[in-house]
Amino acid sequence: MHRTARRLAVFSVVLLLATPAEAQRLSVGAGVLLSDRPGEPTYNIHLDSPPLYKTRAELTLSWNGESSKPTVITEAERSLIDSRHLALDAGAGLLWLEFNDYHPYPILISTAVVPLPVPRTAIVAVGSTQPWQDWEWSLVIKASFMIWAKH
Repeated sequence: MHRTARRLAVFSVVLLLATPAEAQRLSVGAGVLLSDRPGEPTYNIHLDSPPLYKTRAELTLSWNGESSKPTVITEAERSLIDSRHLALDAGAGLLWLEFNDYHPYPILISTAVVPLPVPRTAIVAVGSTQPWQDWEWSLVIKASFMIWAKH
């Protein structure tokens, strides 16, 4: 299982980096991570693939104030709403935690993006849960800035 999950993650990263095409994006963000523990600041780099049948492969590297190595999230999300004022996606993926030697945990994930009037900026809410880990949940609310987009 671990070997297959790692291969899938490496393949996803290679696919994301090797196919600069329509609507591929790279953004950075900062916000707060909320869960059953006290809230903490979080910072991330997010890359997503061009859409294929309204579905994107995505990679997020996330740090908090205590981490020197990132938490990694690999996922696929399908677009449910895509308007000028709101984007809403839902999907599934793997959560790779540094403190657990990057052992992958399956997650269900949903992302809401509300563009701001400032170019390339948005407020983003990312909710996730781990169905095989007692449904542990988290919510990240962040400001995001798109640093690169290939259209």
